[in-house]
Amino acid sequence: MGFIESLNKYKKKVSLNKTNLYKSIYNEKCHLERNGFKVSIKDEFDMFDLEIILKGFQTKNLIDDAYSIFLSKNYDLINYLNYEEKRKMFNLEIADILENAPHFYDEDNQINIYIPFLEPFVNSRYINDYSVLMLKAHHDYVENYKMHIHSAIELYGNDIYRTDFSCLQIVYEDDRHICFYYDELYTIYIFKKENLEYLNEVTIIDNKCKENVDIDEVKEIIKMVEEYQYQECLDYLLEKKFICEKTYKKVLKKYK
Repeated sequence: MGFIESLNKYKKKVSLNKTNLYKSIYNEKCHLERNGFKVSIKDEFDMFDLEIILKGFQTKNLIDDAYSIFLSKNYDLINYLNYEEKRKMFNLEIADILENAPHFYDEDNQINIYIPFLEPFVNSRYINDYSVLMLKAHHDYVENYKMHIHSAIELYGNDIYRTDFSCLQIVYEDDRHICFYYDELYTIYIFKKENLEYLNEVTIIDNKCKENVDIDEVKEIIKMVEEYQYQECLDYLLEKKFICEKTYKKVLKKYK
């Protein structure tokens, strides 16, 4: 049995429904499902993908609400403004929303993406020319657009895990692999660098030891794993009290 498999055998098991991320997603379950996203979390990757959807969904709602307020607030003025004046005014209204919202730059389309479950040209309308979305053809397109919890990944790829849309933290990267850490599960996820294909994962604490883990310690652990320094890694886990002595001995016996 390999080192990672041996270590994972004694890992601390945390139910997904006990995590804050899971709870925050289910708090928005009704709103998400009303907008076409069925909330069904079978594993943590469903949860990670739904987090991306939720953050984009929250930004979309803020922009939609801002437009309603904009129309109401400027009701007497709207009819006296030309198209470009209205566009610029509303863009100023949402400037603070966009500044604080998670987003990433899509190189292919040369645009910032704020709503990752929608296509680039729709994102462009939302952040640059919202009034176009009020036209029937555009409105119907967005309303009838088929969306699901993995829509963002399908549209923009797994690189979205590198962005502020995801709580995953990059803890290691070289020519072969990129590794993300999710603190609520104390788990490092190992992906192939070239296409972010999932390869493996390692949970760094056992059921008997401390739960307070510093991100620099995580980086040190995965560095040793990636460099095949298994004995050093095991010693480090014991020294930091991430695993108990009993686990240490069992893992040492199995992987050797």
